[in-house]
Amino acid sequence: MTPRLSVLPVALVLLVVLALGGFAAPGPGAAAPVVPTGDAPAAAAPAGTQQLTLVRFGSPQAVSDAGVFIARAWGYFRELGLDVETVYFQSAPDTIPALAAGELEVAGGTFSIALLNAAERGVGLKIVADKGTSRPGFEFSQLAVRRDLLESGEVRELADLRGRRLAVASTRSGAEALLAHILARGGVSIDEVDLAVLGYPETVVALGNRAIDGGILIEPSLSAAVARGVAATWEQGRSSAAYGGAYQAGVLILSGRFAAQPDLARRFLLGYLRGVRVYNDAFVKGEGRAEVVRVLTEQTVVRDPAVYDRMQMAGLDPDGRLARQSLQMELDYFRQRGYYTGALTLDDILDTSFAEYAAQQLGPYR
Repeated sequence: MTPRLSVLPVALVLLVVLALGGFAAPGPGAAAPVVPTGDAPAAAAPAGTQQLTLVRFGSPQAVSDAGVFIARAWGYFRELGLDVETVYFQSAPDTIPALAAGELEVAGGTFSIALLNAAERGVGLKIVADKGTSRPGFEFSQLAVRRDLLESGEVRELADLRGRRLAVASTRSGAEALLAHILARGGVSIDEVDLAVLGYPETVVALGNRAIDGGILIEPSLSAAVARGVAATWEQGRSSAAYGGAYQAGVLILSGRFAAQPDLARRFLLGYLRGVRVYNDAFVKGEGRAEVVRVLTEQTVVRDPAVYDRMQMAGLDPDGRLARQSLQMELDYFRQRGYYTGALTLDDILDTSFAEYAAQQLGPYR
């Protein structure tokens, strides 16, 4: 592994975030594969029974990476001839250079300036599927406000945030764009608030000592702030409303080299969506939830099973469909602010064909 892929100790990831051979994929006319029920992880195939293709997946151990973690634990990737190895990164944007260099095949990421700039250099990065939407019932990314401000009535509506100090994890980013779109619903410009750049755990601390008035938070920091009584969620701070019903917080990105191997890419997406459907079984239907939570506590930064009872889980589309309107709004924002001046359109960086193929093979999710 080259020095670029520095594998972070889990302890460090915990501190910072507490913020894809010999198998042939089924042809278009083939019958859909038999999908295990998801009641328990499948046993690993005996060593030496098949030659597996290594697929390196870059991840900050986010809960929204659940589709990959579940598919690996349930043996779905191995059934498809893939050996998926997780390479840990401090944050999703850090995976972009490694993807561009071909040192990763897949990563969970965000729609960002770094992604646009890398794609513009012709390295072939492609956004291929959903990896986390904030939508009704799954509002895992929100603008939270200090509880005392809401309870006292000092803040009743978005217009009351004008002139106040609000935190984002980074500027010139999706976090900034999210805040800007939420504020715009109340007639407030991003230039009319005092931006503080703080990581998600630091935002919780700053809310507690009243150094800020609110901030963009994602799970598990969002529920932690609410549980400690330092912040409250409110309807006007929901990200889904600002993006027409679904905010595309996370995306699945393929390296150019991997995207150019459609057989491998289709297989990865097939395994991934099987994992995503088990996730939906657990958190939408309540089926097999305890076992899914067990896997997530082993593979993500959220190690306490009790936290899953109070968290707003990430929405994961069972067909991997992207909220295109949300992505277009972010691209438009980056252009309006002068952060991105290139000529790329969404069609240049999206390739939904692999997920569409996988969803077709699996059939409708019910």
